[in-house]
Amino acid sequence: MAGRTTKKAKPDQEFGWLQRDVFRLLQRAWDRHLRASGTGVTVPQSRVLAELRLRDGLTQTEIADLVMMEKAPLGRVVDRMEEQGLVERRPDPADRRVRRVYLTGAFDELHDPLWAAAFGMFDAALDGFTDEEYRTLLSMFQRIKANLEAVEAGGEAGEVHTRQEERPPRA
Repeated sequence: MAGRTTKKAKPDQEFGWLQRDVFRLLQRAWDRHLRASGTGVTVPQSRVLAELRLRDGLTQTEIADLVMMEKAPLGRVVDRMEEQGLVERRPDPADRRVRRVYLTGAFDELHDPLWAAAFGMFDAALDGFTDEEYRTLLSMFQRIKANLEAVEAGGEAGEVHTRQEERPPRA
């Protein structure tokens, strides 16, 4: 891998380790901000709400894949959300065996407090970044995402050829 000078991993200097730490800290911050929001929405519920906000009417299987949860635990999360009136399950018009999950009007009341919680977390995480640094960070994340989507579309990892030789060394 480009940029590594020793075979011994340095967790605070390796992309994977650093990415994992940032993800863990963002999850903790998101949990704290959600609790403080007074919405009663949990982290798993917020992930489901976010996906349905983008694509309302997904199946539970589709949601499970998108939020990276097993179907059974996700089913319990959706059950609780349905009890709270946040979502409803409806039969798929094309296949009555399939049930789709839809946001209800109750979500509208949570929209603003959830966004306020999200922006509070983002503001804390990005404190001290200039606008240019923020745009650069987003650009880098978009490139990483595109790279990983290309690998995923290519099938097995063995089918994907690396371009390590083409990469400039990292400082």
